[in-house]
Amino acid sequence: MSRLASAALAAALTFSLGSGAALAATEIEMFFPVPVEGKLAKEMKNLVDRFNAEHPDIKATAVYTGSYDETNIKTRAAIKAGRPPAAVIMSANFVLEYQINDEIQPLDPLVEADGQTPDAFMAQFWPALHGNARFAEKIWAVPFHNSTPLLYFNADHFREVGLDPANPPATWAEWVDAAKKLTVRDGDSIKRYGLMIPGNYDYLGWIMTALTMSNGGLYYNPAFGGEVYYDTPSMLGALTLVDDMVRKHKVMPSGVTDGKAVSTGFFAGQASMVLLSTGSLSFIRENMKADYGVAFVPRNLRNAVAIGGASLIMPKGLTPERQKASWTLIKWLTAPGCPASGAGSPATSRRTRAPTTCRK
Repeated sequence: MSRLASAALAAALTFSLGSGAALAATEIEMFFPVPVEGKLAKEMKNLVDRFNAEHPDIKATAVYTGSYDETNIKTRAAIKAGRPPAAVIMSANFVLEYQINDEIQPLDPLVEADGQTPDAFMAQFWPALHGNARFAEKIWAVPFHNSTPLLYFNADHFREVGLDPANPPATWAEWVDAAKKLTVRDGDSIKRYGLMIPGNYDYLGWIMTALTMSNGGLYYNPAFGGEVYYDTPSMLGALTLVDDMVRKHKVMPSGVTDGKAVSTGFFAGQASMVLLSTGSLSFIRENMKADYGVAFVPRNLRNAVAIGGASLIMPKGLTPERQKASWTLIKWLTAPGCPASGAGSPATSRRTRAPTTCRK
């Protein structure tokens, strides 16, 4: 009986210690948006579940916060209320605003505490992504969820009109010519458009910046981010291209066509070419029944597009424990990874990180 009582006491103590360890886990939240169609919400949950399994001292919760704009609003409200999330996948459009408002934590001290220099840390990512993460002489975000516009085209439609899918339009002139050939008319009505692009807020602005850059210009003053260009020749040229596609050549629908309608039109064969995000690639891969291809956004003077998407930021106001846990999560999410088993791979920084050895 004495031995049984001792065993029971030992078991109780073990259970108590285990429960205490579980209770001691640092709880953090990560806000994340889903700006394009696909399985990103599910993949984010899978990633966080994997992180928690590998880090029993941290309990991270992925909180879906809607679009980029909604995520911005909810993050700012949480900061104002004194309950900031530990990490946020924030649109590149807003990171500078958070830095100006002194609402996010510069990451250089955390990088240096790990024994790295800021230069060495950022060298792990492709240089094109640095502008969305490092400015004002500090690192304010970590590249993670970045994207660019991409031209998707129906290869069957190309063959039907004598175009070579292996050589999609590379210049604006070739693009207009292909769109004319691909458009199918029935009298005054159009049965199939040669081109569709999203016309809804933010998406269209992003595409117009890409076309402006491919026309040899910039859409803002890099030396002063508050100065945005609307009437430069390069911007007006990009606008004229889109306007001609709609009004002059009538190869693209007028009015506002949102991103979902564009992908639906592409799947249904109602559009032969579309401009959508690289973030839509897995969604198109899984749903497009016809043969299709992808290509760079056609150029007028140069091949260039704006880097979009989002990066990981750390709001100010975290306790030291939550800040440490947040940094652990951010580093884990952006560490080199290997493709997950099954269809597709998680939305980790494999897409944004310079080539390196993958982590099992």
